[in-house]
Amino acid sequence: MPHAAGRLQRHSGELCQPRGLLLEQRVERGGSRSIRRVIDNGEVWVRSTPEARGLRAAREQPPWVLQAKLPHDELEALSEAITASGFFDCAPEYRPDHAVFYAANEVWTAHLGDRQHTVAVRGRPITDIPALSSVADALTDALADAAYG
Repeated sequence: MPHAAGRLQRHSGELCQPRGLLLEQRVERGGSRSIRRVIDNGEVWVRSTPEARGLRAAREQPPWVLQAKLPHDELEALSEAITASGFFDCAPEYRPDHAVFYAANEVWTAHLGDRQHTVAVRGRPITDIPALSSVADALTDALADAAYG
């Protein structure tokens, strides 16, 4: 998390319900899960769940944390990158063609206008989908630009 994130860090259970969602990234690796949501107003919210130990830990929902607020131009650039990447032409699911260890499962969902698409990738980064890599890079760039301007 960038050094300036401390002033942005807000917690909320309600603020990040899927309203005006532009992009969502869900990652599962081992027993841990994380979700990052980019809302159409530029807010980027994250929720991370470490590997659950015991039934009580598995039921607890960690709070959503505001990671960043993307400026309008970064939000527009991210939207354009999603469209240009070919994300909406991707198959709904990709799997590795051989056994993989210590890989992650990722599910990406994008909403642009009246278009919505979800792509699940099993065994990432071994299973590499260029369109998805372009979207991930665009999100990383937008977050870096928001943090360091």
